[in-house]
Amino acid sequence: MLRTILWIVTVVVLIGAGFLVLSYAKLFGDIGADVTRLVASAAPSPVPVVTDAMIDALPPPAQRYFRAAGVIGQPIPRLVRLKQKGRIRGGADAGWMTFEADETYSVNPPGFIWQAYFPSPLTPMVLGRDEYLEGSGSIVMKMLAALPVAEEHGAEMGPAGLMRYLNEMMWFPAAMLGPNIRIAAIDDNSFRLSIVDRGMTAEATLFVDEAGRVTNFRAQRFNSATRRLETWETPITGYGTLARLQLPVSGWAVWKLADGDFAYIELEVTELTYEN
Repeated sequence: MLRTILWIVTVVVLIGAGFLVLSYAKLFGDIGADVTRLVASAAPSPVPVVTDAMIDALPPPAQRYFRAAGVIGQPIPRLVRLKQKGRIRGGADAGWMTFEADETYSVNPPGFIWQAYFPSPLTPMVLGRDEYLEGSGSIVMKMLAALPVAEEHGAEMGPAGLMRYLNEMMWFPAAMLGPNIRIAAIDDNSFRLSIVDRGMTAEATLFVDEAGRVTNFRAQRFNSATRRLETWETPITGYGTLARLQLPVSGWAVWKLADGDFAYIELEVTELTYEN
């Protein structure tokens, strides 16, 4: 009898292990296939290099921003890759989860794939993927690569993904001078930034201090919890040198909701590379 029980337990364990291996292989394979599509579609920018003349034509706060970042004389990258670490939570009453992430961006056309894992000593590992690819946005997070924790698809996710892309262009600011971007004056301390892609437009306000550093990004973005547009901000908490530019290295994101602010992510960029 004991031998039979041990045999059954062994079979169950092996089946479970095999299922996990297949689940992880499928999820990583799906993410890898999306990254391959993103990279394959990326074309060089029609603007070869950022010039003084391009900066001189902009509103004063935008001029301060680009000059302080150090983009003059720099090419607009074809691909951008970065690494992050931080913490995130799904609701105001939810606990924070630490994460590490890799992200790949295409500049022409706009697109990104963010892949993260959430190691925890107390719960099974969660894997996540957020993307804006070929005009569509989606979020998938799975525990043990198989059990859905969060999943978002639908027409609203395209504009939401494009807005996230617009926000994260602060890590490759030369691309803000591409032909699909518009910069407009607001006042001495802010300017309007908008991007057009596949018939969609995302628009935001960037706030700039006297030193030319962006301090905040504010926009109306689709919130999957309230199912409507909400005010979304990403205050910057630290600057440093990345890819030989002066760029944000830490910050957080907050929804400005009717029942109060909901800060849901804090992050730090640990590595950034450009490919032309």
